[in-house]
Amino acid sequence: MGILGLNASILSSHDCINLEILHTAGSVWLEGDVVSAISLAEAAATARCRRGSAHCTALASLQLALLLTNLRCIDEAKRAVRQANAAVDDPAIDAVTALVRAKIALCEGDIDEAVELCDAGMVVANDPRLASWASIGNTVRAITAMRRGELAAMIHHANQLKDDVLFGRDVLFGRRDTFPWDSPAWLVVQILEAEKGWEVAVPLARGLFESESSARGLLLSEPAAASFLVRILLRAGDRETAQRGRRCAAALSADNPDIRAITAAALHLDALVEEDVSLLQQAATASRDAWTRASMNEDIGDLLSANYGEFRRACTHYDTAMHSYADAGSPRDSSRVRSKLRRHDTSKAAARFWPSSRIPMLTDTEYAVAELVAGGLTNAEVAGKMFLSRHTVAFHLRKIFQKVGAKSRIELAVMWKQLVGQDITTSM
Repeated sequence: MGILGLNASILSSHDCINLEILHTAGSVWLEGDVVSAISLAEAAATARCRRGSAHCTALASLQLALLLTNLRCIDEAKRAVRQANAAVDDPAIDAVTALVRAKIALCEGDIDEAVELCDAGMVVANDPRLASWASIGNTVRAITAMRRGELAAMIHHANQLKDDVLFGRDVLFGRRDTFPWDSPAWLVVQILEAEKGWEVAVPLARGLFESESSARGLLLSEPAAASFLVRILLRAGDRETAQRGRRCAAALSADNPDIRAITAAALHLDALVEEDVSLLQQAATASRDAWTRASMNEDIGDLLSANYGEFRRACTHYDTAMHSYADAGSPRDSSRVRSKLRRHDTSKAAARFWPSSRIPMLTDTEYAVAELVAGGLTNAEVAGKMFLSRHTVAFHLRKIFQKVGAKSRIELAVMWKQLVGQDITTSM
């Protein structure tokens, strides 16, 4: 038995019927026939391994769950996870399941649960036969760190992914086998933009749209990422490459009209290239993803503000985006939109979200948490006011205690006025 209790001979099988069907599903997927790829992946998840093992069936079910999660078919993905759990009782499968559930939780906007599940599932990294599944955990942790604005953690998990992206080190069942719905190439570009700025990310964004096949692969592995890349390209004045991505998305949507995530992504690209507010509104209505809807509302606000001078309508969409980002567990994005909202409606932004920090050592979010806690609010009450989860508030509070030297909520309350007063005096 292996480190996680999984039989190595099963994983190293080269005649696994589940793997063979998944390979066919991957080929069909890359050709853009998403419905057929799903059907094949479903067949792989129900096929019986020639060696009579339920492990292969369980792992194939989890691959199906990943595929469905990328398409935001969340209910169907959860059913596939339950199917995997029912197929076999093994700690290895439990660990892989935790990672897949983490990705589902991320798509549902529950970042705290996603992180907890990643922590439980990352034991797979200790088993070389299952180590490739750790890339799911690193992907989820990199995204959560990016959305929380935790740069060091984001870079750490991104570095874990880069070798797999560059050298194709994805392995399943002990073989060098890459399934196209697992590719995190798009995430590497997003992290580069967050770390070093959008200008540095432009060449990589251009490369992902270099050919029809690479653009199609991007749109299928993470439909919502295409809008991020097109936005960067348009900002750089590269309309030709942006149009190439748009055309690919339109063709993919036409071939898969019943796949909502793909049709919404195609609408989003149309709207960005054409600067069409009505198309953006249609895309937001079609999207199932809270973070993506927030992104679309932010884009609407940007267009209304820059192109039409309709600041009141822009503020309405910025406000929606700000709350939607917060609901999706992304204070970094919420804070960015709050800054845009503040330009047009200072009172609205200040009243509903945290003010700028008056203490240099604290971020805006930490300052707001500290001020509310010092005022006697519980974590649950702070969470309600700031549109954060209680776990996130507790996380920020621990950071605050470390930075200001407080050991308790009472001690923070006692020292808070002095801390704020000192900062005001220093700045005068």
